[in-house]
Amino acid sequence: MKVGIFHTAFLGDIALCGLLIEALHKANHEVYLITRKTALLLYKNDFRIKECIIADKKKGLGKLKSIFSIANNINNLNLDVLLVPHKSMTSAFIASLAKVPKKISYSDTSLKAVYTELRIFDKNKHECLRCLDLAPEWLVNKNIYNEAVKISRPILIPGKNLSKFLSQEPHYFDNNLPFFIVSPGSVWETKKYPALHFAKAIFSILNMSKTLKCIISGTVQDKKDIDEILKFFEVFPELRVRIVDTSSYLPLDEFVTLTSRASFVVANDSSPIHIAAGSNIPTIAIFGPTTGKFGFYPTSEKNMILNYKDENGNTLSCHPCTPHGSHICPKKHFRCMRDLSPDILVESVRKLLPHLFV
Repeated sequence: MKVGIFHTAFLGDIALCGLLIEALHKANHEVYLITRKTALLLYKNDFRIKECIIADKKKGLGKLKSIFSIANNINNLNLDVLLVPHKSMTSAFIASLAKVPKKISYSDTSLKAVYTELRIFDKNKHECLRCLDLAPEWLVNKNIYNEAVKISRPILIPGKNLSKFLSQEPHYFDNNLPFFIVSPGSVWETKKYPALHFAKAIFSILNMSKTLKCIISGTVQDKKDIDEILKFFEVFPELRVRIVDTSSYLPLDEFVTLTSRASFVVANDSSPIHIAAGSNIPTIAIFGPTTGKFGFYPTSEKNMILNYKDENGNTLSCHPCTPHGSHICPKKHFRCMRDLSPDILVESVRKLLPHLFV
C-alpha cells in the first residue's frame, strides 16, 4: 500500500516517527512523509521513504492558502492510507480535504469525524510507541509490531555526508578520537539548562579525559547561550581547542550523521535526545520543568534523566509545571534548573560511560 504520514509538530516529534516508518517499511509499504521543510532533513538519507513532501503551514492571511496547497500535494500522491499523529485542528482540516480512502488518527484528536479509523492514544506509552500504534494490524501485522515494540526507540538512517562539517574541521577524524555532543538549546526558555552550568560540566568532563573532544550543536537562536559557554573557556585555551561550535553552519542531516558517531550526547528535554536515540547513542537528558512521564524520555539503551532533587531525594513541589515547558518560570525562581548542580551531570556521565574515563 501507499501510506502517508502527515506530521507537522516539533522536530523531536518527527524524529519519534522513525519506529513507525521502520514498521511500515518492514511490512513492504511505500512510505511517504509529509512534514515541515526543516524536519525533512531528518530523513534525507532514508531509503525506507519513497518520497518526502513539504508541508509548511503558514500563519495569518497565508494560512488558508497553505492548507489547500498541502491537501492538494497529498492528493497528488494517490495514497491508500493517511496516518496523522498530529492532533491539531489544522491537521484535521487538511486531512478532511485529502482524498485518501483510509485516514487514521487518535481517538482524542480534533474533528474525529474526518477520520475513517481512530486509534487509542495511550498516555502511559512512549511517543514512539504511540506513533506505532497508529498502524492497525491490517497495515502492520502482529509479528512486525511486536518486533518494533522490542526496539522501543525511533530508528533514523544517518548518511555519510559531512561536507559542511569537514569544510570547517577537515582533520577532525584524523586521529579517530572520541567526542561527545552538547546541545544547550530548546524552543522553550525554561527547558534550557543554564549556559554556565553547561560550561562547568564540559570543563570537568574534558579534564577527566585527555583525548575526549566536544562538539556544541544548536541553531542561531542558541547563539547567546553558546557564546556564554565558549566565553567560559577563554581562560582555558588548552581545553578550548578541543571544543567545536557547529551552531552557525551545521545542517540537520549532518547533525544526524555526527550524532551517530558520537560517544554520548548531553541535551535538554529537546529533539537531540530523540535524534541520539535514532542511532542508539548514550544520552544524558536534562529535564527541568518537565518529566519523562509524558512519554518523551530518552530511549537509547544507555540513558539517564536528570531532574533536580533535594538532599532527601524529593523533587520541587511545583514540578512538573507543564508538559512542554514555558518561556518564563511560573514561580520566578527556576530552581529546577538553577539548583541542578553541574557536578551531578558530570557524575552521571561518569556512571553511564565509565570506560571513557579509565
